[in-house]
Amino acid sequence: MRSVNRQRGVALIYVLLIFAMITLMASQMVTSLWLHTEKNTHYLERIQARHLAMGAEQYVALLLEQDAEDDRKKKKIMDHESERWNIQEVGYAVDQGDIELVIVDEASRFNLNWLAAQGLDGQRFDGMFEKILQNLELNVQITSAIKDWIDHDQEPLETGGEDNHYLVMEPPRRTANAPFVSLSELRLVQGVGSLEFELLAPLVTALPDSSRINVNTALPEVFRALSDKLTEGDVEAIIDARSAEGFARLEDLARLPALKDKTVAFKEVPLDVASQYFTAYIKATYRDTTFYLKTLMYRNAEGQVQIAGREIGPNGYWVSAKKES
Repeated sequence: MRSVNRQRGVALIYVLLIFAMITLMASQMVTSLWLHTEKNTHYLERIQARHLAMGAEQYVALLLEQDAEDDRKKKKIMDHESERWNIQEVGYAVDQGDIELVIVDEASRFNLNWLAAQGLDGQRFDGMFEKILQNLELNVQITSAIKDWIDHDQEPLETGGEDNHYLVMEPPRRTANAPFVSLSELRLVQGVGSLEFELLAPLVTALPDSSRINVNTALPEVFRALSDKLTEGDVEAIIDARSAEGFARLEDLARLPALKDKTVAFKEVPLDVASQYFTAYIKATYRDTTFYLKTLMYRNAEGQVQIAGREIGPNGYWVSAKKES
């Protein structure tokens, strides 16, 4: 009798062991299925959010091309802040999500690549950028550091630095010895910390050195840096005069009474009344997933828009792009 009870006990243990194994296997299968489902859900949500962002990008390109067509019909090739391309902090509701969009005219900012531009008098841009730094209460030696970063040699300026300077830093790095491609490169330059970048990012850009400043959209900080002769009142007069329909020609700017005998500075820097480069800052949200897209667009003389570059992922641009002057 005792032997039979022992056999029954062993059989019960085997049954419980098998049941535990089956339960464990089932639990693992359910967990794996749940993780796989969640992974696929997040993947599909990201794909959908990305498509929303790309759709917004195409919308911006269409706006810019329509604006160029309108200019041709009016026979006035110009861009100003009253035109419909100038979208500031607009939100669009979509099914199970939304899209936030900001368009920035890059010609409204100071081009960092001018500091080492071949074929241009770099000295006049040095002074202009140093004025921007001074107005922001930043160290003017950042100018030399940027010039050494983008020039084509390894000869450091007195207050700059080349490879030998950067290789001992943490993390070590080399100078680009080429024009800026992305504004994010500025964070690699000595003297540009998080505070400096936060202050400079809304005022500067990274474009080919052939770019020009659009007087119809130029930021007040950029105007102030054009010349020491320009007062705060002069800058306000320029902003007020262009607010309605902008300047159709550069001569219209020179005729402002407030700028009498002060237009020499305008002849020393590349100015225009139209723009070629625009950036779309896009934040697309679908369900619980957010997709950030920063797209640089180039509009040629025929009014056709081409994608010059994209940056994907959350970054400080989304905040700095909307900074009010």
